[in-house]
Amino acid sequence: MQPKPFNAKLHLLALAAAIATFPLIYLGGLVTSHHAGMSVPDWPNTWGYNMFTFPPSQWVGGIFYEHTHRLLAAFIGLLAIAMVIVACRTDRRRWVRYNAIAILLAVLVQGTLGGLRVVLDELDLAIVHACAAQIFFCYVATFCVMTSRFWSDRAALDRRQCAAAGRIFPLAAATFAIIVAQLVIAAIMRHKNAGLAIPDFPASFGKILPPRVVDDAFRQQAIHRYGVDLELNRVTAFQIWIHFAHRIGALLVSIAVVWLSTSILRHLRPIQPLTRPAAALLALLPIQLVLGMMTIWQRKPADVASLHVAVGSLILVTAVVIALRCYGLTRSARPANFSRQAHGPGAVEPALS
Repeated sequence: MQPKPFNAKLHLLALAAAIATFPLIYLGGLVTSHHAGMSVPDWPNTWGYNMFTFPPSQWVGGIFYEHTHRLLAAFIGLLAIAMVIVACRTDRRRWVRYNAIAILLAVLVQGTLGGLRVVLDELDLAIVHACAAQIFFCYVATFCVMTSRFWSDRAALDRRQCAAAGRIFPLAAATFAIIVAQLVIAAIMRHKNAGLAIPDFPASFGKILPPRVVDDAFRQQAIHRYGVDLELNRVTAFQIWIHFAHRIGALLVSIAVVWLSTSILRHLRPIQPLTRPAAALLALLPIQLVLGMMTIWQRKPADVASLHVAVGSLILVTAVVIALRCYGLTRSARPANFSRQAHGPGAVEPALS
């Protein structure tokens, strides 16, 4: 089997877009944490200026977070345009060109969602915008993996090791699905102002489970115990239980991440493209848990809460990389006699994209 060509320029552009998406998500978290989503009430302009000519002297308060968020998003859009140009000019593989174009379209859709959230002042669109950012991060990371040298050369790896990676793939896919569900819950929780709906940890209002009935008597008791500055006088049962669901999700994610990472490190140690992200997952998990606990204990400081969002996106993308590489190795592990059985003894195994 002839290895697929490695397009270094395209891969570097994809890597740059993936790297730039991480601070973009962090900035998006700061916009939410500082309640700055409507600090710039027009779009695509910024207070009547062209976005790129808005005077730096006016980048103050919430405007700073919202405007820099827009500028970084525009930069990623420029990288996406560059990817399309490089893919169409230098790469003959149709799936590469189509995916580069799809990434550009995804940038446009995500930017439009953010703009409509401002123009319509619609909170539900903010939730969709936040979830779409995570999906876009995963998509760019996927394109980065599939344009990498690993993807081009993976067929040269030992087939038994590739087959072992295939057995890990269902666990990697399940871990990815659990993390996605957790991040959707997190987006709902943040934008529904439920980040401190349960103000203590690890307990929930001093008990294992949060209350089923949230009435005025409960709210007054909570205010007396935890103070008047947490808006517990308006807390609802939905806010409390979506927050608790996020805690349960954190437990499930922790179990899945530890299970996946230790399985890879125990059984696939020779395959560094899997062991390295597995080790990264194990390193990111305690950081994420500590950030979550600090968010509650320190009463949701903006930088800590936003970093919690950003590290969560890193965990998601790392899981995507592991799942995709396992899938690629599984394809490479298909027996060499597959084509001979289907097409005769002289057949050659089909190339894998």
